[in-house]
Amino acid sequence: MRPRVLLSRELSLFFNLDFSKIPASKRPQALQQQLLLLSPFSEPGHYANWQDGRAQLWIWDQAALLQRAPQAARYSILPDSALSLTNSLTDGERMVSGINGLEWQRWRDGQLIDSRWTTNATSELPQLELDLTQRSPLQAADRQLVQRMALAGVAAILFAALLIQAGAWLDLSRQQERLASQLSDLEEGSQLQAQARRRVLQSRDRWLTRQALFSHSQGELIARIGEALPSSASLWQRYDYQPGRLQIFLLDPSPDPRDYVRRLDETGLVDSVQVQPEPRNSMVTLQAVPFAGGANR
Repeated sequence: MRPRVLLSRELSLFFNLDFSKIPASKRPQALQQQLLLLSPFSEPGHYANWQDGRAQLWIWDQAALLQRAPQAARYSILPDSALSLTNSLTDGERMVSGINGLEWQRWRDGQLIDSRWTTNATSELPQLELDLTQRSPLQAADRQLVQRMALAGVAAILFAALLIQAGAWLDLSRQQERLASQLSDLEEGSQLQAQARRRVLQSRDRWLTRQALFSHSQGELIARIGEALPSSASLWQRYDYQPGRLQIFLLDPSPDPRDYVRRLDETGLVDSVQVQPEPRNSMVTLQAVPFAGGANR
């Protein structure tokens, strides 16, 4: 708890002011104007607690206080009766025992509307003994600070999550580049084609597994399409997946378009399969329309 100076109720004046008809942004200025009108002191100090457009206001003689206790200039000053706000009443009256003497309070609709210092207790009224060690009620500025700190914490968490996700995507991109480089190198030696196929398929399966962390349905669809392709489809150049369209570019020296169409239709994952062989470079362009939610069918 931050250091503070507790001021006895007998040294302050209490007012309950209605600012509900004044815009919230102009209420602090309106409160300062009321201080000039209400305060009988040349150098007033004040404490205000805002509630539903109303200010519960305590005013004291700041100059007299600093003359008696100069060290008070270094700390926040709080009237002891403001501590009773943490034990509010809905309606009714009560006596509050503070630093010195008693305070009579009247509450309405959960707000302190009247307060008077006295030395005589009213036996018919309930009495509240203040805990002078309790925390001060949060002011509007303190609540805004707490809100800003909470928002800053949430923003920091979101930023950290974004960095983690960006790092994962960067790792996937780098691995995809490495796979593309491996595929390019393997094309130069046809005698290693069988071995290259096994290595590429293993790498592709690992990549699809990691890709599934971000797009599970897309990864599963591509994996199952890859399983359905004929064994002559040895090397994938690239694929383009968009909602409503799947396009795959692969290497197949002896493609059978009808076999492609039959195999992909049997998966039940795609429709409108089109196969376009390019005899010049043994490339095949495969196009199809994925079913909605096809990876889970």
